[in-house]
Amino acid sequence: MSLRTEYNEVTQSPTQMRDCFVTRKISFLAMTLIFLFTSIGSFAQVEKGKYNIGGGADLSMGFQGKNNSFNLSLSPQLSVFVVNGFAIGAKYSFGISATHNYDSGKKQYVNTSTFTSGIGPLLRGYIGKKQLKGVLAANASYLTSTTMRKTSVSGTNGFNVYGFAGIAYFLNPHLSIETGFYVTATGYQQQLPSSRGG
Repeated sequence: MSLRTEYNEVTQSPTQMRDCFVTRKISFLAMTLIFLFTSIGSFAQVEKGKYNIGGGADLSMGFQGKNNSFNLSLSPQLSVFVVNGFAIGAKYSFGISATHNYDSGKKQYVNTSTFTSGIGPLLRGYIGKKQLKGVLAANASYLTSTTMRKTSVSGTNGFNVYGFAGIAYFLNPHLSIETGFYVTATGYQQQLPSSRGG
């Protein structure tokens, strides 16, 4: 009986040792990965002299009864860090929108196409030294808009102000994902200004 007990203890001991070894190996691997990601995250993605390339895109379509609309906009941006965590650059935006609406009074469809563009300075600031950083951004742009209808073409100039506050998560030293809240206000000549946030 004691021999069997001793034998069981001997057979369990390697199992316990193996489990302990596996646990330590997993712990070591987890710590190594955490250290590796922390090390990658602590690389100076926002240090002086680095470039920040980004932008946004929007594509939307709407259908309501006999009316439909289409919108496409692109806004690339480029900035350079003049000091650690603070970048100065420029933002360019370009948009195309089209509407196909039914005019019940004239009993015909009215097509309208609008082309917009804007350019202006961009300021971006990052707060924090980890992979997850706070981010603040501001942009002011000079806008132009050209609207084409079947019988006329008109153009106007305007101004846009944009502010953003949120967080940026750096997936690696070269790529980050950002989310947050924004406020923008736009005004054109002879039109009431409009603002929105999200």
